[in-house]
Amino acid sequence: MRDVVPLAKQLNALEVVDLTERPDAVGVLAAWHFDEWSNLYPEQSLQDFESDLTGCLGEQAVPTTFVALIDTTPIGSISVLPRDMEIEEPWGPWLANFYVMPSYREAGVGKRLIDALLAHCDANAIPSLYLFTPETRQYYERLGWKTIRSCEYHGEVVDIMCRTL
Repeated sequence: MRDVVPLAKQLNALEVVDLTERPDAVGVLAAWHFDEWSNLYPEQSLQDFESDLTGCLGEQAVPTTFVALIDTTPIGSISVLPRDMEIEEPWGPWLANFYVMPSYREAGVGKRLIDALLAHCDANAIPSLYLFTPETRQYYERLGWKTIRSCEYHGEVVDIMCRTL
């Protein structure tokens, strides 16, 4: 029987890096995002998801993506994008692509990703962030986000939220 490294010990090796440091992770992240959210973006293919992430590889503050790694293995991601949903309001930028592998959820990985993104936004004088979520409103509320409104988006009821930085 092989040894299993306890989750707490694995998390000691957790680091969050800019995707520009790990462009080889684009394919893995795109597959996660496509599997998780393609229903909210029915007109987009897996290649579109990859292209969107590739657009985060520049030097600009927005768009940017961060990757959570344990050793060299991606376990999560988060982005700041100019737009994340098609609505009439000109709100932005948006927290998006927030994903943590299921085996690492509820272990603090998501909080580390959000903290890295907020620090990036603060360093780049971004005054506020928006997001939309079909099911995790309470999680974001605990982190200081406020619900602006709920609406139907591609067949799902979503909450649009904002956080002033």
